[in-house]
Amino acid sequence: MQSVGVLVCGYNKEDAQAIKAFLDRTLEAYVILVSASQKADEKIIDILRGGPAECFADEETKILMFLGFTEVQTHMVLEGFPGGEGGLKRPIFCTLTAQNQRWPLRELIEHLVEEHRHYTGKRKG
Repeated sequence: MQSVGVLVCGYNKEDAQAIKAFLDRTLEAYVILVSASQKADEKIIDILRGGPAECFADEETKILMFLGFTEVQTHMVLEGFPGGEGGLKRPIFCTLTAQNQRWPLRELIEHLVEEHRHYTGKRKG
């Protein structure tokens, strides 16, 4: 069976488990979930090397990073993410890159939030 992973940040434990259940069902693959909550000063690569950890926190900004996903799997998640009324708050989605794997989590979040604002037309303040 193929395996893929996700790095999540900003979700409490219950929501993170709901995301994993959704991914397991949708992708029919073994999904490794790594939580990066409360690790703002650690580099992404170090968080990933540490593997799954029981550190979950409900935060305003929510991130879901795809790890090892095919293009088809990525589209399946983007289209089917369980949001909306009564669902999970939709995260900012991203992928691991040669550049961002060396960034501290805080820097990645700042970059993604700014990028998200740019594309959605939302301004600070």
